[in-house]
Amino acid sequence: MDEVLAEVKGGKVWPLYLLWGEEFLVRKGADELVKTLVPDAAMGLNLAVLDAASPREVAQELATLPLFPGRKVVLVRDPEFLAPKKGKGDALAKARDAWKAGKRKEGARRLLALAGRAGWGVEQLDPRVPGAPSVEQWKEELNVDLAEADLAFLQEAAAFCRDERISAPEGDASALLELLQKGVPPGHALVLAATDVDSRSPLLKFAQDKGRLFERKVAARHKDLDLSEISKEFLAPFKKKLGPGALEGLKERIGGNIRLLQSELEKLAVYAEGPTIEAQHVALLVHHAREEEFFELTEALQKRELRDALSYAEDAMGQGTHALQLLGAVASIVRSLLENHAWLEKYAGGQPPRTGRDVEARILPKLEAELKATKRKTPNAWALAFGMQAAARYERRELLNALVACADADLALKSSASGKLVIERLLWTVCTRA
Repeated sequence: MDEVLAEVKGGKVWPLYLLWGEEFLVRKGADELVKTLVPDAAMGLNLAVLDAASPREVAQELATLPLFPGRKVVLVRDPEFLAPKKGKGDALAKARDAWKAGKRKEGARRLLALAGRAGWGVEQLDPRVPGAPSVEQWKEELNVDLAEADLAFLQEAAAFCRDERISAPEGDASALLELLQKGVPPGHALVLAATDVDSRSPLLKFAQDKGRLFERKVAARHKDLDLSEISKEFLAPFKKKLGPGALEGLKERIGGNIRLLQSELEKLAVYAEGPTIEAQHVALLVHHAREEEFFELTEALQKRELRDALSYAEDAMGQGTHALQLLGAVASIVRSLLENHAWLEKYAGGQPPRTGRDVEARILPKLEAELKATKRKTPNAWALAFGMQAAARYERRELLNALVACADADLALKSSASGKLVIERLLWTVCTRA
């Protein structure tokens, strides 16, 4: 990226810049590139940001001369016409997020573009209409897991499209490709920022041959994750580096959360007095984000707040968390509740402690002997108080039924059932009173 930014500063502008991969890195790179291409003073007039636009609409904007002389940049974020038919993660998320943010037209157009990959039109969006694609077909054709909330979204969006006469944006990239091959006006540039790209797209080949292509991918599996180059990039402005063991500590605590990695590295760079960030600095300042990843879900289940649990699950899967990861978290939370429930009955007579001091006085003296026999660490008194209070909201049979539901959900997910529907049903089982 530094090489390209230097090219731009030297006057060299390519007609197409394609950045794709991890969302935070792609957005960060695209923003840096756009700021270099179009100075702040001209950004309001010579920069066009198009979301959910068709290739033909992008071509028209790219060919249009700016109001004032100078460079013109067209930025397209998450273009649907670049995405593969079966994308990774939640392909419906961009449309749903735009809809929730009040950008209904953008959300509807993204939804129509997604449905168009399977050959479905506006008339087939409403799940109530005879002949509309089933939940299984959405999964099979587009790798989209539809939850109950998604069915309601499809119904609302279908009505909106009919009322506003919104049609599916054209997915054919020929008009845009033709303009790029013929040549854009001097100084004009198209910046495409995508999280997923169809390897067969002619625009990808054009970027490779006659433009600039940047891949900012991050390994999905923790054991394959390499944060070394990204960390160097983030620390470069501070002229600091990571010492022995510091990178491993960051990886263990943060995982693949790149946005959080940048934030923590900036904090560490300010804290470290010398040129090197040591492993002890990481241990002192960086919390275990990976362990606390499901904190909100834990809180929702402890309070039996179904709405909050469903909302968290929807957001997590929308950001790429697999249903099996959520299932593992739910099972772990339920087991912890069951253990606290057993301790509550055995050592507190079924009466949940009110404070940590209450735990220290009534419960820990008896519990410590049991934990010592099994070589387990004694929990924090306040944490145990909160855990027992949460367990008291459940009956033992409800927690046992929840564990059975976890086992059923595991079997369903491994049998290719809809991940969203399985998790939704599981959370309903856990949170609602029998």
